[in-house]
Amino acid sequence: MIKINVAEIKRKLVGEKSLRFTLTAEELEISPEELRLLTPVEVEGTMSNVGDVLLLNVVLTAEVQRSCGRCLKEFSACTKAEALEKFYPVGRDNLEDDAFVYDSDVIDITEPLRESLLLAEPMQVLCRQDCRGLCTVCGADLNDGDCGCDRTTVDPRLAALKQFIKH
Repeated sequence: MIKINVAEIKRKLVGEKSLRFTLTAEELEISPEELRLLTPVEVEGTMSNVGDVLLLNVVLTAEVQRSCGRCLKEFSACTKAEALEKFYPVGRDNLEDDAFVYDSDVIDITEPLRESLLLAEPMQVLCRQDCRGLCTVCGADLNDGDCGCDRTTVDPRLAALKQFIKH
């Protein structure tokens, strides 16, 4: 758990605390199946007092291992996530069920950091913009060169649709 002491921030109406630290995947409770981190996560930002609400505003950066959506090759890339979350005092009326709350001078910020990092990852990534992917016939990597397979053959189940394609 990543905990921050906010006692000093709460005393001042516009109190602010600078945050800068490094976290491991274990500290963020991120498994390799969720996100393969190659480097520790760098966190930089602030925790501010904006009335009775505390505002966490940080940027997280790390090097991650990804798999190309076309050719399936593994590659590494930098990921950057922003976390902007409000923490409300316990007992405040009309709070949403998923709102972050605090009841003491120590706040656990693990969950907002974890969520932000996981949600920043794209659903599908490419190793490079012009990735040609794999051959649909033999499975060869087309980035290494043409395999020579005839990929113009139409699946017999879709042959009736070929009449709608104008050449």
